[in-house]
Amino acid sequence: MMAGAKAPEGKGKGMKNARGLIGLPVVMESRTLGRVSAVELEPGLRALSGLYFSCGLAGSRRVSCGDLDLIGDVAVLVHATGKRSQPPAPPLPRRAVSPDGSRLGAITDAIIDEETFQVPLLELSGGYLDDLTQGRVRTGAFSVTEDGDVIIDVPKGEEGS
Repeated sequence: MMAGAKAPEGKGKGMKNARGLIGLPVVMESRTLGRVSAVELEPGLRALSGLYFSCGLAGSRRVSCGDLDLIGDVAVLVHATGKRSQPPAPPLPRRAVSPDGSRLGAITDAIIDEETFQVPLLELSGGYLDDLTQGRVRTGAFSVTEDGDVIIDVPKGEEGS
């Protein structure tokens, strides 16, 4: 971003990558409970539903979204210890397709709003070469099928690019 340029409203500040949460300490009342080991998204990928954290020999625990206080830069603050639970299969990556069914790539990450725990954007990878030459694309125009595929609404004129 150029000097003096402002970040667009609702983007950048207050957003976290789901992958970036892995490894952060989970803290309750100044005591570290463990480290984030998995992120759980709602089936439609529009919101965070919970976090799993590893407690070492005590196993894994799940804390629901309602028990999260803050997702910070260096820690996740909670007000409940959560319940013992094994993490499910990872929600990402998922296949991304256009509305006509052609393959676009894979959804590799979810961008989570720190305050509302909603997922306004998903990160789309077109493959190694596309990632190197064009970078990954973030999109908020998506829906999820019953099979778990993500349909990305591609603007006219951008198909096949």
